[in-house]
Amino acid sequence: MSVRCGTSGIASLFCLGLCAAFASGSSTLVARNLVYHVDPGQDVVITLKGYSMAGRALTVSIATLPSAGFIYQLSQVYSDYGYDPKKTPTAITTVPTLVTGSNYRVVFSRPFSNSPLDSKFAEFTYTVNDGVTTSAPGTITISQGPAVMSSQFYVDAEGWGIRNNNNFQPVYDPTSCGIMSYYIYGTEAVIQTQPTSTDDAQLWYFTAPSKFLGNQWATYGGTLTFTLSASEGDFSSSSNLNTPATTPLVILECATCNLNAGVRLAWPQTLSPAFTGPAQTFSIPLSETAGWVTDPKNTLLPWTPPSQCVLMEVLSKLSGVSILGDFTRRSETVALDAVVLSHGPGQPLACYGAF
Repeated sequence: MSVRCGTSGIASLFCLGLCAAFASGSSTLVARNLVYHVDPGQDVVITLKGYSMAGRALTVSIATLPSAGFIYQLSQVYSDYGYDPKKTPTAITTVPTLVTGSNYRVVFSRPFSNSPLDSKFAEFTYTVNDGVTTSAPGTITISQGPAVMSSQFYVDAEGWGIRNNNNFQPVYDPTSCGIMSYYIYGTEAVIQTQPTSTDDAQLWYFTAPSKFLGNQWATYGGTLTFTLSASEGDFSSSSNLNTPATTPLVILECATCNLNAGVRLAWPQTLSPAFTGPAQTFSIPLSETAGWVTDPKNTLLPWTPPSQCVLMEVLSKLSGVSILGDFTRRSETVALDAVVLSHGPGQPLACYGAF
């Protein structure tokens, strides 16, 4: 796809948006990162989306092959007229391979096979070339459902931990109670109160294992969902609770963001329904406009919303995901279940080359 500026109307506005996006970054040639859902036994036509701000015609090549499933060129009849069969008889087996289908389209074929319950099915990459340069690879993520990563705790604690609780770690409980079915829980081990507010001086959090960390770019525009339930603790009065306004429900951390200075994003507890003890499912949008705030690392400065590209960078380099367990000013036992990171539509165009 070529994009040329100097047009009118909606196309002109779109062009101006693209120009502004690339003016802030270092790249004028982009192969977009995208997510496609493919069910077992299904063939899905995938459009590989590239942009050139120089207005040159593009060619697209498959750069790497998926570890599961197969990529096919479009058949001539489907490429020209949209009639079945969609794909050629044989799959692409070597790379790089030039994409021959119209509108830079290929077919991803997913076999009937078992696959992990808690992760994406496969990934492959592609590049675009404008006759002068070749773009950095774009990633196509093939999802097998809304979840990019999840912990259902069917067998064990799956590497989840607890911080700020005197080194006490979560306990795995392979039982069911209402919507809680096979879960982990933590009990407050140390109670230290702040002299000014009587809130807990240290808040304990569940901490996600490594499979939730690293490059989770595909979750931008998606959600983080989880279920909490308390079996001990007094949630009956606000006077028993740590102040919600200063007690984030979720914390996302990136140690290498902002030129290795680090970025810490918090989801304020006040933006979600109040947790009162009974089992409750939370759904947190992974969008910069949803209510996330950035830790200024200075008590004199306000917490402010992150930009789109700051959130995108954090999700691409996650070093920590923490979920609150310490809701009360006294001892409580809180359980965690069904933690799911769901994907969005793909990386925003404005953020290519921004970090």
